Amino acid sequence: MIFLDTNFLMALGQIPNFNLSYELDRVIPGKRVLIVIEPIFSELEKIHLKGNPKEQMESRIAIEFVHKYCQQWPSEYKHRNIDSILLHHGKERSGIIATNDRKLKRMARKKGIKLLYIRNQRFLELQ
Repeated sequence: MIFLDTNFLMALGQIPNFNLSYELDRVIPGKRVLIVIEPIFSELEKIHLKGNPKEQMESRIAIEFVHKYCQQWPSEYKHRNIDSILLHHGKERSGIIATNDRKLKRMARKKGIKLLYIRNQRFLELQ
């Protein structure tokens, strides 16, 4: 299970010529499940409605990707911030957190959660 963060999804519209499907096959071959929790999807929708034109385009690409390739999970932890929800799911389900957020990556490493992030705007790295 790979839990996708907002900034990871937004990068799909920010980095031209980045092929996420190819990179996922290269780094994590075989069957994998991409998961977006409800607060992250809500955040994408909010950016799509209220962001500047560039952010709206990037969020539209992210939303289309989520609809096409991801499972959307409701969150029973509405009182927590999104990072703590991702950390909880990543730890509880021995999953991978896909993010480019430095703070979230640091917290995940401390908890022993695997990370997937975009490196040099060209390829994925699993850590």
